[in-house]
Amino acid sequence: MAYFLRKVAIIGLIAWNSPVHSGKPAETAMPQSIQQAVETVEASARNVTGSLTAAREAAQILAGLDPEIRDRILNGAMSAATGKAAVR
Repeated sequence: MAYFLRKVAIIGLIAWNSPVHSGKPAETAMPQSIQQAVETVEASARNVTGSLTAAREAAQILAGLDPEIRDRILNGAMSAATGKAAVR
């Protein structure tokens, strides 16, 4: 979704600054809606980047663990995600 919004914002920016709209005054500012869309896309991109970095770091940590401990952590995480109580 963030990728799509970024593409739409870029296309909108290109269309806004295209020579087709040459009749508009040069000093006009970007519309507020486009500016908000660009800010939203930038914030989404930062969030996605942070999430991917965290996932990569978690995978590296899990890869370095003992297989038995890794299985216990993954089973606990799966049961927490599905809402089931951990069975021992």
